[in-house]
Amino acid sequence: MANSGIYWIDITFDWCVNLLYKVAGILGISYEEINIWLFVIIGPILFLMSILFNYYFYKKTNKLKKIIEIQKQEISEINDIEVEEKKTDYLKIFGIIILIIFIIFFLELKN
Repeated sequence: MANSGIYWIDITFDWCVNLLYKVAGILGISYEEINIWLFVIIGPILFLMSILFNYYFYKKTNKLKKIIEIQKQEISEINDIEVEEKKTDYLKIFGIIILIIFIIFFLELKN
């Protein structure tokens, strides 16, 4: 049947044609009809569905990336606020320690 000159292509093509003849016989339709169904109707429909799914998931991925960026930014801002609060806390603690040292120092001077 196939005459491309490339052995594996000829074998594959012949195998597929024989398979189509067998399936067409089982379904009670001709070889030409099954070719039309597969390569003119079903194939293009699946191809278009694939394009639509790819576009949908591309958009969804971009949307999720934006959400993740916003969440990272919010977390970063929260962390910055927490760091500032900790700095303030450390300054208060440092101030209290200095105050205690001065009190102890002045009490030692009086004795």
